[in-house]
Amino acid sequence: MMNRNDKNLTWLNRGGRWRGHHWAGLEISANGALELLPLPLGNPADSTLLGGLPVPDGPAGVAMDALGGIYISDPANNRVLIIDGCDGAQRAIPCFGGHGKGPGGLDKPRGLIWSRARQALLVVDSGNDRIQVFDPARGQVLEIWGGAGAAAGQLETPWTIAADFSGAFYVTDYGNRRVQKLDSLGEPVPSFWQNVYTANLLKQPSDVAAGEVDGEIRIYIVDAAAHTVFVFNADGSPVLDSSSNPVQFGAEQLQQPMGIATIGKSVLVGDNARQQVLSFNAALGYRFAGTAVGYRGPVAGLAPGSTGQLLVLPAGGAVPIVLQLDKGYSGQGVFWTDAISTPAGKVTWHRLETVCGDLSTDAHLQLFFFTSDKLTDAPTPPQLQMDGTSPFTDPKWRPRPSDVTDVYLGGAPASYVWCGAWFSGDGLGTASVSQMRIEFDHETYAADLPAIYRKPGACDKAHRDFLLRLLSLFETFNLSEEDAIRNLPTLFDPQAAPADYLNWLAEWLAVDLEEDWDEATTRRTIEEAFASYGRRGTPAGLKSALKEYAGVDALIEEPLLNAAWWVLPAPAPSPCDAADPGVPVTWVGGENSMLGFTTMLAPAEPQGAVAGTSAVLNQSHLMDDTSFGVPLFEDVAFQFSVLVYRGQVNCPAILALVQSVIDREKPAHTTAQLCILEPNMRVGFQARVGIDTIVAGPPASMRLGDTPGLGMETALGGQPAGRIGLQSRVGMNTLVG
Repeated sequence: MMNRNDKNLTWLNRGGRWRGHHWAGLEISANGALELLPLPLGNPADSTLLGGLPVPDGPAGVAMDALGGIYISDPANNRVLIIDGCDGAQRAIPCFGGHGKGPGGLDKPRGLIWSRARQALLVVDSGNDRIQVFDPARGQVLEIWGGAGAAAGQLETPWTIAADFSGAFYVTDYGNRRVQKLDSLGEPVPSFWQNVYTANLLKQPSDVAAGEVDGEIRIYIVDAAAHTVFVFNADGSPVLDSSSNPVQFGAEQLQQPMGIATIGKSVLVGDNARQQVLSFNAALGYRFAGTAVGYRGPVAGLAPGSTGQLLVLPAGGAVPIVLQLDKGYSGQGVFWTDAISTPAGKVTWHRLETVCGDLSTDAHLQLFFFTSDKLTDAPTPPQLQMDGTSPFTDPKWRPRPSDVTDVYLGGAPASYVWCGAWFSGDGLGTASVSQMRIEFDHETYAADLPAIYRKPGACDKAHRDFLLRLLSLFETFNLSEEDAIRNLPTLFDPQAAPADYLNWLAEWLAVDLEEDWDEATTRRTIEEAFASYGRRGTPAGLKSALKEYAGVDALIEEPLLNAAWWVLPAPAPSPCDAADPGVPVTWVGGENSMLGFTTMLAPAEPQGAVAGTSAVLNQSHLMDDTSFGVPLFEDVAFQFSVLVYRGQVNCPAILALVQSVIDREKPAHTTAQLCILEPNMRVGFQARVGIDTIVAGPPASMRLGDTPGLGMETALGGQPAGRIGLQSRVGMNTLVG
């Protein structure tokens, strides 16, 4: 049975953007599918090792250099450690560290950052109120910035440091309750803090990170007192939202923030009260995406690692934990629509189908819907619940069983329908919904049942609804077969048929396919087969076949087309001929009378033996009246020549292929002669410029035993005779001929 509901459909995903609909905790993937928000993924086994670590009393730094070496600050022991990028060995940086105030001495080192421009490590020497620029390769302190004080460029217990893509640095001057901006040479930029201060947003800046949104620098400052992240431009001006309010995020989720990093569209913040790493999506207005999957422990610092990685420093001096970005997923997300209607007005809403990948044990999907005749009767939009319970709290929403992606709607006809979907999982997977569609006024299998089942009043509403549900369920059993029948025409379309069907389709059209053809050539040949049959047996058809199957450009010559027979010129009629016999006769029509040049003699009389002329005993050509004129054509009819260039048939296999194509494609009653055009010019044989004349080098010298004798294709060897002006030095390049 064919599906008769091809037009009564409403698609929710148009153009891969899901325009006009709503979602939370979800994002649109590269292929246009709705998925749970991506999150960093860690190894749960690592978290079991972090349970005994204390909450750090201040931040510590972690950074990675260009060679994969990881640097870790250890405030308690006044040192900076390095984990070698090659062998993973951990050791203290030589020639740097130990309690002291001189160059290379440290007092509670905290923030770290690797400067690619200077190939140096910047260390926030918190207890000494300064920043030391250190070159690990040479073991030298290159510069020292800061010094105790409150003036621009001076520091009081600095904590962390960040850098933007322009090379500027940002330092949390914790003791002075500010964030200072330094240029690439370490010189202060006072206007930055002046603009931040004027905004009057910060109370106790504790950490800073720099990122990029749409090509513009974004500075993220964590305020420990407000447990909120504020967003500023590179000049210190607050970034404003669409309502002209300063952009800030995290107030509802953060309790004891420490550590911040930006990677791509994600802003990641550590929280020591929750013992988690929280992710906020900059592309979605810094919406909270969830917490890193598989990590539970203290956070002293965060930093980007290798591509697609986040480094989490649990405490100063500890080995950092590596989280894989975008490998985990948020725990839940929700999708819902506004009222959906049709031009038909009140309809019977039949089916809600979701197109998605296979659901695993790690991901779940539950569908909801509601129908009504009143637009004002809309259900309350869903809200994600922190405890993981269903976000569709309004009882108007009619749930369907979890992980059922094709549901029957039913019910009385209505003007509007609302749909929703709840995505959930354990963080290791996500449902990927690429499309949702709603069917209405569907002609079910009830039309194929006896008429008694379709009569009004044949059954009550409950029983009829049960019948329609049962029929719809039974109809789904045949969907694949009905789709196959509906798509049957595609099997006969060379451009749409699956690759596995091409050989079958070629057999239908009696097309010979070559094994070395690619799929595009095979499809094109099958597509052109019907048209080629109309040319089969013609010169054009044979040329096309030789090009397609043998790859040669052939010339087809038919002697009949160039044949002309010799006839006597005829006298021109003149009115004077009868009156005056002495007037000379004028002969015309002599263009075909040059025997041997433009004409030829017929092999026999066109009308057969003629008494008194060609009727000679034992030498007459006899024929009946049905063969009149046959001698004019029998020597040149039903034969043709195929001329191919030697350069295209330079191996026996191709030559044999050309001959086989000719034998297959020529009319059965004709005789074909294959002629190879050699690369030379031969008067009387190859003398048509642009057709069969090929200007080549001199003929090869004759060698005894190889050729029978001198001729058109042989020449005597030796140096040519001298030519005045060209070869005229006797004894050197001149031979007297």
